[in-house]
Amino acid sequence: MKRFRYIFFAVLLAMMWLGINVYADEYDGLDFDYGSVLVQLKPQITDAVSMCSDPFEELNISDAKCIFGDDTSSISLFSDKTEPIIYVLDLENPSRENVIDTIEKLKAMPNIEYAEPNYNVYEFSEPNDTYYQNGKQAVLDLIGAKKLWDFDIDCSDVAVGVMDSGIQTNHEDLIDNIWVNTREIVGDGIDNDGNGYIDDIYGWNCGDSNGDVSYVSNHGVHVAGIVSAVTDNSKGVASVARNAKIASIKIFNSSGKSTLSYIIEGINYAKKNDINIINCSFGGVGWGSTSVSIVKSAIEAVPDIFFVIAARNIATSTPQADNDKVAVYPSQLTKDLDNVISVANTTSSDELSSTSHYGATSVDIAAPGTVIYSTIPTSSYGTMSGTSMATPMVASAVAVMRAVNPNISAKEIKETLCSSSDKLSALTGKVISGGRLNAYNAVKAIMPTATPTATPTVKPTATPTTVPTATPTATPTATPTTVPTATLSPTATPTVKTTATPTTVPTPTVTPSPTATPTVKPTATPTTVPTPTLSPTATPTAAPTVTPMPTVLTNNKIECEIKDNKLIVLLNFEEDDEVMYVAFRKGNELKKIVTPDIHNMTVEVDLSDTEYDSIDVYVWNGNMKPYAEVKQIEK
Repeated sequence: MKRFRYIFFAVLLAMMWLGINVYADEYDGLDFDYGSVLVQLKPQITDAVSMCSDPFEELNISDAKCIFGDDTSSISLFSDKTEPIIYVLDLENPSRENVIDTIEKLKAMPNIEYAEPNYNVYEFSEPNDTYYQNGKQAVLDLIGAKKLWDFDIDCSDVAVGVMDSGIQTNHEDLIDNIWVNTREIVGDGIDNDGNGYIDDIYGWNCGDSNGDVSYVSNHGVHVAGIVSAVTDNSKGVASVARNAKIASIKIFNSSGKSTLSYIIEGINYAKKNDINIINCSFGGVGWGSTSVSIVKSAIEAVPDIFFVIAARNIATSTPQADNDKVAVYPSQLTKDLDNVISVANTTSSDELSSTSHYGATSVDIAAPGTVIYSTIPTSSYGTMSGTSMATPMVASAVAVMRAVNPNISAKEIKETLCSSSDKLSALTGKVISGGRLNAYNAVKAIMPTATPTATPTVKPTATPTTVPTATPTATPTATPTTVPTATLSPTATPTVKTTATPTTVPTPTVTPSPTATPTVKPTATPTTVPTPTLSPTATPTAAPTVTPMPTVLTNNKIECEIKDNKLIVLLNFEEDDEVMYVAFRKGNELKKIVTPDIHNMTVEVDLSDTEYDSIDVYVWNGNMKPYAEVKQIEK
């Protein structure tokens, strides 16, 4: 009997040992944090008991932090909320065994969608010791930066999140382009703007949970300079995007370590602060399928944020360099998500770098990333190489695209970048687009073109002259309006006379701005612009349908308003270009209008059949050069 007992317990112990090791084998050889676990809750929690208690109270954890979505305490029992809720759990006794044991317990809980190791993340760069060389930024010519700068597009309203190892906020070539959270008060220890982050002045340190975004390596500082170093400041380096703001989303802590939880928290920070471009020069391999699902759910929940992600660096001669064979995350998510683009690295001679990953179905595009000169600590400059450097080239181009068209969708950005790329034989079968980034082509592709819409509703005047063509009748109607006299022929200095109550005799006071009852407005010196009321009908209406606007404007300005479901745009430019183009955008739809070879005119667009909340108005010349700042008017 005793012998039987010994055998029984021996078998039982063997089974227990085998069970543990079978479970452990799932994570064998994988690189993850031994002190934390990543958890995603089910989106709809309906169990009243679970809602009223700590879902992790039975576990040996020191802290549970919600890093994405709303905490469960804010969700009602009957909520239809579908946004993912993601936690990172810190273990009381960090070890590989405790991570695996905690995951096993979590997976048995009814309200847990996923429980996964918190995989480690590493930078994708190849720093070298070459800091200066002739033609140090010649690669910018390859992607059309010079021609793009001719457009003089201001990107100051666009913020790019540099999800990296931190930046030097006072670098001489970065300081003027650093994103600043103006809603926060420096150093008061209070979450002034209520975004969930205290003293997040220049961004957020996800690794250390504070507002200290200072660098722990050269990597993030170098990436930031490629994204948006200050251009045309007679020092340092230039970037594709003029004046784009750099928000530091620091995912490497003070020890230089990063995990998936830091990435997810960084995405949440970007979401809460309207940062809609994120550069991700990092990644990893061997992430579990459910870990991938957690990261994917966070990215998928922010479709307006565009993620530019490095493909990875390894010798191209090895099979591991093909991302189609060895999945690299998060860049691999480009297969499933429209707001993700994966980037490979090319040389200055347009060859695929010998250390760049590639993938015919998993890497979208390439960009220059070899021996790239950019900012490094402390207020200095140097070169680095890798897909980490290629990625911010693309992110900088995306910033310009968002500056030209803030309403462009992530899908449109991705498709435009790929279709406008320069096709290279070295990239055929290596990246999905078969091409290397051309920033100029990408931006030009989304600008207003010279081709009018099928049925434009423009109503410019016929052929304006320096002398008003209308000769209004001397007899007003039963309800008189501002009708010029029959002999109104302006002299060198016109003297229009109107009484306080409109009669057929105008007073001698010239009024450049219309009065409450519109009057005829010839300027002191006749211009080439007929006034909006230049062509009165034989029988004037009792009330004009369009309020006249000033006829004399400062150079390179446009005046516009919406009146009675009509968009009225008044142009007056001194520059002598062959043709002007006017365009307006409602939502994602762009209406393009060709104007005559004249700069002084009124453009009128019928909006009666148009649904809109606001209208953006653009003006360009024949060379696609912007003439004036974009005007936005509300309905």
